Amino acid sequence: MEIRVLGCHGSQLPGYGFTGFLIDTGMLLDAGTVTSVLTLEEQARIGHILITHAHLDHIREIASLADNVCQLHRDFPIEVVSTPHVIEMLRAHIFNDAIWPDFSRIPSVERPVIRFVAIQAGEKMRLGHLNVTAIPVHHSVETVAYVIETDEAAPPASAVFVGDTGPTEEIWQVVRQQCGNVGAIFVETSLPEEMTGIAELTGHLTPAGLASELKKLGSLQPPIYLYHMKIQYCREIQREIALMGNHRIRVLKDGQVIQI
Repeated sequence: MEIRVLGCHGSQLPGYGFTGFLIDTGMLLDAGTVTSVLTLEEQARIGHILITHAHLDHIREIASLADNVCQLHRDFPIEVVSTPHVIEMLRAHIFNDAIWPDFSRIPSVERPVIRFVAIQAGEKMRLGHLNVTAIPVHHSVETVAYVIETDEAAPPASAVFVGDTGPTEEIWQVVRQQCGNVGAIFVETSLPEEMTGIAELTGHLTPAGLASELKKLGSLQPPIYLYHMKIQYCREIQREIALMGNHRIRVLKDGQVIQI
């Protein structure tokens, strides 16, 4: 499994993109950064988008991707996969023919540019050559983590994208049940310790919160990739992370490519 970091920040400045991961060239995990980075040829290969939640920094470039793909006259839709609630938010507030055209009906209902596909919390779904499972986490709005598995390796390899979350439980139970087959965990750390109150209010982690969450892994020691830092606090967060002394933790950068 190849994971390309299109954007990995919780805020945006030139050179720092919102959250978006490209998996094996054909699947997106969130779509905060897509069209501002990928070429048209790369965009044309995307068949599935997994959305963790409906906040703008995770969905912003679905709109421009749909418009670009429409002009390519492709013969298959982009399947936008998320919980029924998130799909309802996308329909009501983005693809509503007011903010943006409803590309689930363009150029026709029978051959749309995008097709919404609902996944329930706890459900496993086959998308292309990957298996995807949605697991609820604790954020300020309905949010799911995704466990993405490939059975093309022996033993099967998986990556876990925790999504935006504060303290949570079920995703760590699922990881422990993977029995060491997890090749990487992608987890947020948005704010420094001095902003713990804001982190608790908005459903995010600080370095201390991250440390508490990682204890829930028990004896498992997969690589931990951090993302969703607020750019203004990156240095402070990284300094606090370094004080943890956990050498499995790596801070992601836009443009990075990870092989699992």
